[in-house]
Amino acid sequence: MTKTQRWGNTFFDRRDWHLCNEQLVKRGEYFLDLDFVLGWPEEVGRMNLGKRGAPFVFPNSVIELQAVFHAKGIPFRMIEGIFRQLAVKGLVPLYADFSTVNRRVNQLACQLVLPTNTCLTLFSDGSSMQVVEGGEYLREKYGKKNRRWIQVVILGDPESKEPVSFEVNIIQESELDSAKRQLAELLHKKMKIEYFGGDGSYDEIALWNQLVYAGIEPVIKPDKNAVIPSGSRERDKNVDERNLLGYDLWSREHSYGYRWPATEGIFSAVKRIFGEKIHAKTEIGMIQEAKTKFWAYQKIKRYGET
Repeated sequence: MTKTQRWGNTFFDRRDWHLCNEQLVKRGEYFLDLDFVLGWPEEVGRMNLGKRGAPFVFPNSVIELQAVFHAKGIPFRMIEGIFRQLAVKGLVPLYADFSTVNRRVNQLACQLVLPTNTCLTLFSDGSSMQVVEGGEYLREKYGKKNRRWIQVVILGDPESKEPVSFEVNIIQESELDSAKRQLAELLHKKMKIEYFGGDGSYDEIALWNQLVYAGIEPVIKPDKNAVIPSGSRERDKNVDERNLLGYDLWSREHSYGYRWPATEGIFSAVKRIFGEKIHAKTEIGMIQEAKTKFWAYQKIKRYGET
């Protein structure tokens, strides 16, 4: 336990640094884990059950590994070269050409593994990733106003520090609307959500009422000039409490600080590991590349924790 400083305040860092370091090191093992070769025939056989047209030759587990390579910025042609050398050394039975890898990676669903927590705490926020190859195309199609950026809105879990849901948009839109769609989808999947929070941009009466109706406690920062009554009893209660206690105490009482590891921490980790630049030139490729980064982050993070 180390005594240190954060934002001018003293706190005790209770992390197990030996364990944290080992988990980070083990993430690197994923890139050379070829255990999928043992189940190659069986996996391909399952994938081809009932399939019409040309059969699959390469299992999804291979394509997923190649997708993580690509998320790290390795071009598809170089990925072909990596697996060609693995085939030469007899470590994989065969390899795909770069166009096949490209097609299969762009067809991946990139679905996150949902948490098994009985009661989830979720926070939402958005960030952007810069398009470096197709920026001129986007400006020509959508105009000059901020069209070199891909928007990503996530719902993150502060306990696991993983995204639970995300949405990628080429045209920047309301983070609030995106979060509401994702929240509705999770509720449709029967996910048990206890708390849902966001910054001041999520301070909408309809969202407060939607959360209360669903039995979810809102942890949303009310506007500093909020007027009551507002049309939401829960919001009015939070406004009164915030005005009485002050923002700092209100934040501690409602664990609003969990928003940081659930959103900013995830964005920071994804961009640090996979970069914040999008190199694809087509809209489909841009969206898929952004999705792959967040999906790959959860994948290698969980691999490191096993």
